[in-house]
Amino acid sequence: FSGGKRVRPVLLKWCAEIGSPGKCVLDKSITAIEYIHTYSLIHDDLPSMDDDDMRRGKPSLHRKFGEGMAILAGDALLTEAFFLLAKTGISSLSVELAGSSGVKGMAGGQAADIKREQDKDYINKLKTASLFRAASVMGGIVGGAGEVLLDKLSNYGINLGMAFQLKDDLLDKDSSEQVKAQSFVNSAKNAIGGIDNTEKLINLADFVIARKY
Repeated sequence: FSGGKRVRPVLLKWCAEIGSPGKCVLDKSITAIEYIHTYSLIHDDLPSMDDDDMRRGKPSLHRKFGEGMAILAGDALLTEAFFLLAKTGISSLSVELAGSSGVKGMAGGQAADIKREQDKDYINKLKTASLFRAASVMGGIVGGAGEVLLDKLSNYGINLGMAFQLKDDLLDKDSSEQVKAQSFVNSAKNAIGGIDNTEKLINLADFVIARKY
């Protein structure tokens, strides 16, 4: 009940529905990826990270319950995510999510952000787009996709994530970066061009660039 758009679990679900997902595995997978995303927000808000007092219109967790509880809540969500995936018996789901969350994913991107590295594309690719890619590929795995389709979904997810973060940075601003964000959306849509049952994914890409909040 923490609010948010639930873009990542929706992305995973719609990628899975290109094929024939099993409901039990799908439910565990979409829950796991939202757990990871929520844990990352809780930790990002901490004073030692981005030091944010508010999240989605409410006091951030550490402001309401203290830093210790916020750290533990994030740790628990991270652990529970992989507990759920372990119960599916599909190890590749855990591999994809772990890869997107560690030093070559969100954690690495946050480290680069803390160090104030200047390459924003590098930071965005790790901190945001890696989890979008994981959602897309995990969805493909749940839906029974083969390697060719998984590669296309990976490309789609990376580009969608880059566009999503650029749009976040551009909200309420007039910037030439809008053109760059649109180019990522176009690349995302091209990656899945000609594939059946992708209408929702095409619409999601358009939503990412058009959203006003």
